[in-house]
Amino acid sequence: MDYIDIDETTLRVATRLAAILSPKRYAHCKSTAETAVMLSTRFGVDRHASYLAGLAHDMCRELSFEAQEHLVDIYGSCIAFLHGRQSLQVLFSDIEYKKKMLHGPASACMLCHEFNVKEQDILEAVALHSIADEMMSDIAKIVYISDKLEPLRHRPQDADEKLHTLDLESLFVYTLGCVVQWFSSSGKPLSPFTAHLYSRMLKEWTI
Repeated sequence: MDYIDIDETTLRVATRLAAILSPKRYAHCKSTAETAVMLSTRFGVDRHASYLAGLAHDMCRELSFEAQEHLVDIYGSCIAFLHGRQSLQVLFSDIEYKKKMLHGPASACMLCHEFNVKEQDILEAVALHSIADEMMSDIAKIVYISDKLEPLRHRPQDADEKLHTLDLESLFVYTLGCVVQWFSSSGKPLSPFTAHLYSRMLKEWTI
């Protein structure tokens, strides 16, 4: 996708989001995209692609679960390249977490089918932004981080400092830790896959 096409696609996606999402959710999507651009600039990643992925990540968040399932059932071939990933298998196999996280794969399918976005890094970033795994591309990691740490979120006091100082892998682990801590303090159930991912990665990286 060249930059003229990606800019046109991003405009079309933004127009659609403004029409189908609540103002709060739309503001979160824009803030995620803007944070992704900042991180992409830091880490030498395509900021146009990162912005589009960040903008589109919650495209289906406010659709019914049934509508999300329908999108994935009908257009799942768009993300067939991810079907070997354990993270996606876990998401699909556990109905409790599937209901919470299916909007990622559904949004990737909508982005592919309705907006003709075929780039795998972008689709991966959208599809896996809720669950994450070690195999994520740099764009996918950036969108995951941006979704959790964008300024409109309730986030740790040192989040902005970490966004501007940590290398990408350390920032990814830091973000996973923030997610684990948030679920622990809220009393809400965290996907065991995410908890295990954090534990594994914590052994390899020093924050």
